[in-house]
Amino acid sequence: MITTHVTHAIREVVVRKVFKLLCYLFFVILSVLESKAQTTYNEGVVTYFNSENIYVRFDHAQSLRVNDTLEIFTQNQWVKGLLVKAISSKSCVTQSILGSTIALNTPVRYVLKVSAKPTDTKLEKSQISVQIDTSANKSVPAVAVRKQTFDGRFYVSSYGNIGSGENNFNQIRTTLSFDINNIEGGKVSFQNYITYRPRFGPSANTGTFADDFKVYALSLNYELNAKTNLTLGRKISNYISNMGAVDGLQIEHKYKKMVFGGFGGFAPDFFDYSFNPSLLQYGAFVAHDFQGDNGQVQTSFAIAEQRNASKVDRRFLYLQHNNTIVKNMSLFYSLELDLYQNINNVQTNNIQLTSTYVSLRYRPFKRFNITASYDNRRNVIYYETYRTFIDQLINQETRQGYRLQLNHNMSNYLSWNFSGFYRFESSRPEPTKNYVIGLNMAQLLGNGSNLNFNYNMMNTYYFDGNILTARLNQDILKSKVSLEFEYRKVDYTFFSDFQPSLKQNIFGISTSYYTQKRTSIMLSYEGTFEPDKKYHRYFVTFSQRFRNKK
Repeated sequence: MITTHVTHAIREVVVRKVFKLLCYLFFVILSVLESKAQTTYNEGVVTYFNSENIYVRFDHAQSLRVNDTLEIFTQNQWVKGLLVKAISSKSCVTQSILGSTIALNTPVRYVLKVSAKPTDTKLEKSQISVQIDTSANKSVPAVAVRKQTFDGRFYVSSYGNIGSGENNFNQIRTTLSFDINNIEGGKVSFQNYITYRPRFGPSANTGTFADDFKVYALSLNYELNAKTNLTLGRKISNYISNMGAVDGLQIEHKYKKMVFGGFGGFAPDFFDYSFNPSLLQYGAFVAHDFQGDNGQVQTSFAIAEQRNASKVDRRFLYLQHNNTIVKNMSLFYSLELDLYQNINNVQTNNIQLTSTYVSLRYRPFKRFNITASYDNRRNVIYYETYRTFIDQLINQETRQGYRLQLNHNMSNYLSWNFSGFYRFESSRPEPTKNYVIGLNMAQLLGNGSNLNFNYNMMNTYYFDGNILTARLNQDILKSKVSLEFEYRKVDYTFFSDFQPSLKQNIFGISTSYYTQKRTSIMLSYEGTFEPDKKYHRYFVTFSQRFRNKK
């Protein structure tokens, strides 16, 4: 027994020293080695969603195509999350590829496709400018002056439920996202994404200020040189995105196709996402990143340690890979391997797989694509949502497990989709199964219209149910005004005697107005009618986008 404890103690010391040595080596490499490519994005925002489709609004939909993938800003990071199904001049119909619903006003973006012109110089266009010597009629390369750019959005939203008794609630949500690059032409950039959501009604007394005020991003970035960047504040690194945010210092250094990085600071609080000085975390990563003929290929490997009140909580390895190296195919996976466990005061250093996520998307034909995924990540906490009770049930039961999605655009005006989900847990008697089939008809009532039908059937260990949805969207006045009508029929049967069956007829209508100065106003109403009661939901939002003129 003594020998076993001694062996564990020696192994613990060795693992600690190896871990610290690896971190030290990463930072040494960073200090010895000596600009990210400028990418132009078109940004929009989620204006509406239902159980199957997500509707996104842009100032313009330039260069966007059916089957393109859009990025969304969620949990303080940009991730690929939406697949384009139909397009109008300023909006598009999409489908989530993340296995979860997306909140209203979520920022969305995609890379504008701009043809690059050949150049005879080896210097990047972003690093040089050309000065003309009129006397000698020669062109002389010179270092370009950095230009300050900014892009931001400001939202004020009011959302509430008007029913009976405890069902009444109201809340106001204010959001500010603002990015400034190269402040006053210098090397410093700023990024933030902050929300404040005070609540009114019975639920107002159950929360704290930290429950209402959320800082998802707040950081300063300093360009040490053309290859090295320092970030101070709260931010998620794209190279280790599933590890979450770091409140502290991060460093990234690019050397040819390699990226070396390290971080030190604190993890956000587990319960309310506030700053928690007890949750110390630090680590380092190395990544390989390059642009292939068919798209980007990126692989990241990290080692990290997280502490709670000075005691080791986790010590783990993290691997993330994303590639489009095969034509018409994209692959993403991430996993975490714990190296340390302390259960009932017994410390071990066994390697244990604790988190896995794999997503594979393949497009065998131009108008047809297949997406398959497996999700066994640690439970994700969503800090802001507008989900109804039914939406929350669906998300809770269908995030972790196996998923298959099929999308077929039969023409520019007609498409269908199917998704199936399966999860089985040994602790539960029955597996969770969810099937959704949808039909989308574009331009049915003229330019700018979309008619969508969806049928959702779910079977779980504690309820069976189905939802039938019909939704019509129409752009008018040269896409300055958008009208939306929706009907949902809900029929859920719970197996518990304490939970009665849920039968609802839901009617919704909303309108949005967009100005030439990037201002939008949206009004939305939804009425829910049950056999013995009814209640009403409203949503009003004002949005203002501001950005520098290009």
